[in-house]
Amino acid sequence: MWAPLRKLEQGGRVVTTGISFLLFGIGGLALALAVFPLINIGFHARDLRQRIAQLIVQRTWRLYIRIMWLMGTLSYECRGEDKLKRDHGVMVVANHPSLLDIVFMMAFMQRTKCVVKAGVWNNPFMAGVVRAAGYIPNLGDPERLLEDCATALREGNNVVIFPEGSRTVPGQPRVMQRGFAYAALKAGAPVRLVTITCVPPNLQKGVPWYRVPVTKPHWTLTVHDRIEVSEFAGQDPQPVAARRLVTRVDELMEEKLRA
Repeated sequence: MWAPLRKLEQGGRVVTTGISFLLFGIGGLALALAVFPLINIGFHARDLRQRIAQLIVQRTWRLYIRIMWLMGTLSYECRGEDKLKRDHGVMVVANHPSLLDIVFMMAFMQRTKCVVKAGVWNNPFMAGVVRAAGYIPNLGDPERLLEDCATALREGNNVVIFPEGSRTVPGQPRVMQRGFAYAALKAGAPVRLVTITCVPPNLQKGVPWYRVPVTKPHWTLTVHDRIEVSEFAGQDPQPVAARRLVTRVDELMEEKLRA
């Protein structure tokens, strides 16, 4: 592409990226203030309310990434989406290269909960959304978090977790936490690995949102086969089984990302 046109296109993506962040905040407020209160009034069963809220969030995020695609902000694909649609009661783990990873994951999954940090749980734009959908808060109590994740899995919900805890820092090795393994073992839930790539890199940790790459970023989500925890549970003490499961996931993730 001719250099001046490339610069113009890049500048346009700075604008549409800003619009995308604005839409994110407005959409969260609209759901929290207008949509979910009506669900609370119309449906009394907690589980039903949460499932409806989760469906609305999934459709909203699907529309959101479609809007970003139409504006030319980014492009994306999900390889193996049908596997995610069929999953119930599965611990889904993924790497975390960018700020939009959770939006993409939730857009392609159904009946799904995710773990949210205290800052998101109390964020005025997102608190109403994450609470209505029954997402799992990480408020600094590891035992409570583990039990909440295991309970969600037993109830048939999928649980999405980024084992790194936060976005990958460019140039630093990935370090996985073991919480997802303990929860999966406790619930007897299979683990589904999803690898995420963004080329060229965009919305990385420590990089301002307006510093967009020269060419349009493309997200690829690849859904891999499930890992059955039965081969890890029952043979070793739980800490040993959890460590073995984390090692397996880490090795598979490294292998798939390098392929």
